Amino acid sequence: MEKGPSISIVTPSFNQGKFIGETIESVLRQNYPNVEHIVMDGASTDETLKVLTRYPHLRVISEPDCGQAEAINKGFRMAKGDIWGFLNSDDTLMPNALISVAREFALDRGPDVVMGRCRFVDEKGHYLGIEHPSHFESHQRVLAVWKGHFIPQPAVFWKKKVWDKCGGMDENLNSQWIDYDLFCRFSKSFKFHPINRILATYRLHGHSKSEKSSVDDRLEEAIQISRRYWGRTWSPNFLKLAISLGWFRFDRIGRARRLVALARESRRHHNRRKTITSALSAFLLAPEVAFYTSFYPAVRHKTLGFSRSALERLRRRNGTDPRTAAYLENHNVWDDNRVGPSLIMTRHCDQTAKSIQIEGSVDLSYMRQNFSLIVFVNDQEVGRKEFKKNEDFSLKFKLPKIERSGPITIEITASAWFVPHSFFKNGDFRPISWRMENISFDGFEGPE
Repeated sequence: MEKGPSISIVTPSFNQGKFIGETIESVLRQNYPNVEHIVMDGASTDETLKVLTRYPHLRVISEPDCGQAEAINKGFRMAKGDIWGFLNSDDTLMPNALISVAREFALDRGPDVVMGRCRFVDEKGHYLGIEHPSHFESHQRVLAVWKGHFIPQPAVFWKKKVWDKCGGMDENLNSQWIDYDLFCRFSKSFKFHPINRILATYRLHGHSKSEKSSVDDRLEEAIQISRRYWGRTWSPNFLKLAISLGWFRFDRIGRARRLVALARESRRHHNRRKTITSALSAFLLAPEVAFYTSFYPAVRHKTLGFSRSALERLRRRNGTDPRTAAYLENHNVWDDNRVGPSLIMTRHCDQTAKSIQIEGSVDLSYMRQNFSLIVFVNDQEVGRKEFKKNEDFSLKFKLPKIERSGPITIEITASAWFVPHSFFKNGDFRPISWRMENISFDGFEGPE
């Protein structure tokens, strides 16, 4: 392939010997001829240095530093590439990621910042079925971090001039959000150009920064960083963000949901006055919550033609939220037994088994009424079922001939799904299709 623009990757590291070899190998396997990999090690005391000696192509500096921000800044002061990015010592690049990045930057009037997609993996590097939400709208949307932050750091690359104009990492910022701080400055002057391709993985494990604090604590840190870039007090940008944050802290959605629950409880106890006042307060506070929790299921099933179509268009008016898109490749059963559009699992099956039995339930209240489940065993369709109403079910389908006892692959595909947050504003962005209770063969349930 052509040589292409030179790319510099900086990897900050401290006592990550367990993972750093995989990180380096992922860069080596890029099949890209013009890449520089710089490792800034903070004088690790584990096996990190021993691992690094196996890779003579690296530019390695191992010395004490004041943290990740300083290490990254020192690395980029050494960098000679046209395109820059940093990869933490427990993350990896996907095969041919740098070829895709270089191709985007080589376009006429090419972007200054490129952002791809990023998968979450576990401590052993196994894909969790969930992606990092990846989306860019504007600088102001990046600052409104309480609405959800969608910049997947390991999958972001930029031209050297972006770093030169915006400045590097803030070494005075004692926070796990140093990359967010950097992207706040990047987005003020440059647009992030999306690539619809998985470029990197982000490892979740007990020692990672994101696992050492609560979600609320992390959000509060990010909000404090965001405030640094709101501009002058009373400026339009400042006021817009301040109002948005105030509305978020007021938690009208949460209050409305609690009022709806109180109304239902009061109705159950035949307290008519409290039922009416609670329901009315919920409607005034958050009409969308009151509508979708109390009226939508009943209204939807009683309307026909244009009215029903209008309700469906209203429900889908904003398309797929990036936080929902991040879950679409999850093929496992969630902890609450709910299942998304596709379930894939391996189960042990005895050679004498003649049929597969699937037990669960469906709720069509928030989905298209045309809802079906299609069942495959070892890639062969064994049956399907269309549902017309909410119900518990027990489906039994004949199995294809099994040559010998052992594991078989079961795939159950749903024709529709809904997102709880779209209706209840409860922060649950999963695409949900049905609830699974049990899968067995001829009455015998084998081990998973």
